[in-house]
Amino acid sequence: MNKLKSLVKNLTIQCVRLKEEVLKLRKEKRELSESVEFYKGKIRDMNEKTELLQEKADNLERVKMYAGVEQIDTIICKVKEQERVELQARRYKRSYEAR
Repeated sequence: MNKLKSLVKNLTIQCVRLKEEVLKLRKEKRELSESVEFYKGKIRDMNEKTELLQEKADNLERVKMYAGVEQIDTIICKVKEQERVELQARRYKRSYEAR
């Protein structure tokens, strides 16, 4: 009789441990599923951005064909230089205002 009680007690303990393990695994599965959905969303966003960038690259090629590569490259260089000058001016302005 005592042997049977001990066996039932041990089986009950194992059952409780297994239930705890099942709960832990379910929680982990839920967290992983949420992570998967998060990364799926990130992938969708990146695919949209990639498509947009590809469209812009295609448009730039069309403009280059229409206006000429040299003209477009010259315009791009001038705009980059203007942006660099404006950025430098803002930096100088900030450092001057900080004094």
